[in-house]
Amino acid sequence: MQRGIFLILFLASILFPVAVSWSDNHWKSLMPDGEGKQVTMELCGTCHNLQKTVVSRKSAQDWERTVYDMIRRGAQIFPDEAEQIVKYLATSFPPGKAVDQ
Repeated sequence: MQRGIFLILFLASILFPVAVSWSDNHWKSLMPDGEGKQVTMELCGTCHNLQKTVVSRKSAQDWERTVYDMIRRGAQIFPDEAEQIVKYLATSFPPGKAVDQ
């Protein structure tokens, strides 16, 4: 019985990170090409998956607020990187654009 529980826990510890990775790759694949995409994926994807980013639609001012809120929360993003991220997000995910899923 203990061996079975151990086996289940062991397999779950291996499969859970893989499942999370698949999910994140799906959201990354929905991000349109453009200047700032790579830095956005790397820096924003460090703390969370990109689902909320991909389905959100915001003005440039709202994206800027969001990015600087993440910096206040501890995201390690330099000002020039923040500018690239805001520009990419505002161009790629503006209000009124259809949501891909």
